[in-house]
Amino acid sequence: MDDLTYLAVNLNASMGDVKAPLLNYNVSFRSTMIKSTGKLLLPKLGVSLSEAEILKPRFQHPQNSSTRLDACFMESSLKAEVSRKVQDEQENTVGVINIEDTLELTPYENQVVTVSQQPAEPASLEYFHSRLVELGRRCWTSSAVAQHYTKGCFWSPDGTCLLVPVHLDGMHVMEVPTELYSTRTVQNARSLTKLKSAVHVPEGGVVYDCVWFPHMNSQQPDTCFWLATRQHEPIHMWDAFDGSLRCSYSGYDAADEVMAAISLAFSYDGQKVYAGYKRCIKIFDTSRPGRLCGNYPVKFAISCIAQTITHSNTLTCGNWHGYIQHFDLRCSYKQGPLFTLGGHKGGITKLLYGGSVSGEWYLFSGARKCGKLLQWDMRNYKKPLVEFLRKVDTNQRIHFDLTSDCRWLTSGDTRGALNVWDLRAYGDASKLQLHSDCCNGVGLNPVLPVLATSSGQFHFIDQSVKGNVTLNTSESVEASSEEKQQLDVVYENSVVMWWCG
Repeated sequence: MDDLTYLAVNLNASMGDVKAPLLNYNVSFRSTMIKSTGKLLLPKLGVSLSEAEILKPRFQHPQNSSTRLDACFMESSLKAEVSRKVQDEQENTVGVINIEDTLELTPYENQVVTVSQQPAEPASLEYFHSRLVELGRRCWTSSAVAQHYTKGCFWSPDGTCLLVPVHLDGMHVMEVPTELYSTRTVQNARSLTKLKSAVHVPEGGVVYDCVWFPHMNSQQPDTCFWLATRQHEPIHMWDAFDGSLRCSYSGYDAADEVMAAISLAFSYDGQKVYAGYKRCIKIFDTSRPGRLCGNYPVKFAISCIAQTITHSNTLTCGNWHGYIQHFDLRCSYKQGPLFTLGGHKGGITKLLYGGSVSGEWYLFSGARKCGKLLQWDMRNYKKPLVEFLRKVDTNQRIHFDLTSDCRWLTSGDTRGALNVWDLRAYGDASKLQLHSDCCNGVGLNPVLPVLATSSGQFHFIDQSVKGNVTLNTSESVEASSEEKQQLDVVYENSVVMWWCG
């Protein structure tokens, strides 16, 4: 028998009479406790016991005839003291608490957090109970020569920063004002915060789509990144701290040329990347960048992708022909979609599921040049449940968003207004004129009652007319009155944060 086995036997034998409260202590032995000779240095164990636990083992030892009188004498002498202490503990309502009762395992099951250290459950957010208060604004100048307009705004999953792609100016990441984390109300006379770009990726060209990593957490830098696809380029992964390029996912066509993805989506576990192309859906492994991917052929270009949490093997995709198709990736592509939904007269620009609160059965869809937002029940998809009306007169992608409790639905329109619907009442939209140009993006912060809106669009200007018009200028143009009226274009390319609590 070696030293470790002998130690374990003696330790168990010597502690065999001690009850569970003492054995609950975990003892770990390190390699530094072993001498060069191979013998083990025992640590000194300090255990504090109550008076009742100290006395209890004495009465449990076996007694013979020679020690019975001594034990009785000891029992009679200590009985009064024990009863007095027990009575004091009952009067003070103080009991012996097991250490396991104050500990709870974390979801990772390898850490222990005391009850007093557990974070309190976040209170449910309340939206649109008062007037909107502007928190900060950021604008981009634009002209007929170089038009810089926003293409939506996307909150990070932890609610700390906002991603804004800008035409011909790459992508910008802006942080939430820090004072908002410690307040519940905002005064109307609050001074505006100048929104600055914490990260700027000066990526030229047209950004087709971008998406955050679903488990992004600012306390874990490895999870802070987003994916973006642009014209003539593969899918790039960008770091949210310094804007560096981490890796790329490349899709190739039959001629072995790089294709640009039209739409992007992460699986809810973050392990897969779904990319929509003109004739296929490519499935990349997030941990394995490059060109290796799965290929699922389709008939139409995939313009947007949505997925539920519980059904990880299915995808709901929209295309530019105005149809919504639901695919099961476990089936052969020759089988086609499980079903197809119609109802929009233009190409589908965005799909969004309601979330776990609504049972993940409700799907919201929007399209270009279509003034309807449709709500579908995927259990009975013959026709939409509700039609929400908004102004969409162009081919531009107009975003919409839902609150975390699935009560409020918000959307911009091409007239610069913000439309807000209460899904509990299903009434007409409350319109708020927030911008003088197209409101193309809306985003509801998942942690704070903060709303982000973005504005701007491409303006077609007759270049045969002499002169130029820029933002916030009053330059005179040498042209006729009709030509001046045609050149009277308002460029409002901005992103604004609003307090909507």
